[in-house]
Amino acid sequence: MACTQMNCSKNGTTSAADLTDDLIIEILSLLPVKSVCRFKCVSRLWYLLISQHRKKLPQTISGFFYPKHRYNNEDGLIGFPTFDGISRDQEQLFPDSSLPFLTGYRQILPKDCCNGLIFCLCWKDSPIDEADYVVCNPATEEWVVLPDAGHKSDALAYRLGFDGAMSPHFHVFQILEGDEDYGYISGVNIYSSETGAWSYKENGWGDNEIQIVEMRGVFFNGMMHLLTCEFKILAVDTEGKTWRTISLLETMCVGNICLGPLAFIGQSQGRLYFINMRDNDSSKLSVWILEDYNGNEWIFKYNISTSQLFGELFGEKDHMLQRDYADLLFQRDYALIAIHPECNLIFFVWRCEDVLLSYDMDRGKVCVICSLKYHSYDTFPPYLPYVPCFSRIGRPRVEA
Repeated sequence: MACTQMNCSKNGTTSAADLTDDLIIEILSLLPVKSVCRFKCVSRLWYLLISQHRKKLPQTISGFFYPKHRYNNEDGLIGFPTFDGISRDQEQLFPDSSLPFLTGYRQILPKDCCNGLIFCLCWKDSPIDEADYVVCNPATEEWVVLPDAGHKSDALAYRLGFDGAMSPHFHVFQILEGDEDYGYISGVNIYSSETGAWSYKENGWGDNEIQIVEMRGVFFNGMMHLLTCEFKILAVDTEGKTWRTISLLETMCVGNICLGPLAFIGQSQGRLYFINMRDNDSSKLSVWILEDYNGNEWIFKYNISTSQLFGELFGEKDHMLQRDYADLLFQRDYALIAIHPECNLIFFVWRCEDVLLSYDMDRGKVCVICSLKYHSYDTFPPYLPYVPCFSRIGRPRVEA
């Protein structure tokens, strides 16, 4: 807009009061969530403006999707998504969290999520032995059925990658198993919502005997990150052109013969996080941050005493298990399920009581969020952190 159409100061600059509401919202949409929240305090006008245009602005974590099973006379035990919000307001996001807009399916199992999109395995009403893999946006009720991957190798896992700030398009990474049936990775099949097709890439990590841990991946810096049983973090980009192995420090490599690495990876505030149980002390967790992403520089950040954490909430001893909290084991008795994307807050599931907890690592404060609606027996509980996204899903381009 030219200066002749706006009130300009003597030096030619424009004040914030001269900007239109749409332009202010467009500028705010490019900022982190924490900054937008601070701007609500600028004035009553800005508070109302941000509140009214909430759907156009960056969102933060609002709760967790996970599968809930119920009995059906025709099909037996079937599963559908349910949702637990981290506050009462967010609990009302979904009057029906079973994703009823996904029509034609008798069972919907949420498998992964990333920045507002959810990846589901959906079993059809008919034929009942057929299923689709679907990526959906619960906020806009858009969904995309993925085509057949067309690869004969067995899939070890599927991981969803999406970052609306970088691109409207999402990617699904199908991790494939080799012929020897040992769970080793032979390659990665990558689906792009831009092309609407899968693209197969052979294992480019330079190691044919690697196995991934059965936990969610981390989509960060345009790459999917996977933790392996060999205490490494593997990364591959959305085109399968860049392959990277991130090494861990020796003190970060703590595992169990049954559960594998007793660790968790996530991302927050533009950094990759690694949390592991301390060697020879199951009551302590160590928190590490990859300070220099390109140089593999891990920095120790926090020390968490889980015995103190759970003791403050539930008393000095776990009466159900009849043992001290110092004897509890990471993943078996409690599980880390998410790191807040905007602050040093981590989320636990206290498996013995089916309770969702948060822990502020800066302040050392633990909080009970809610009792979960359903108990999970999975080694790595399928609680998927959900951040609302109101942008439209990128569709395959149409050739002229």
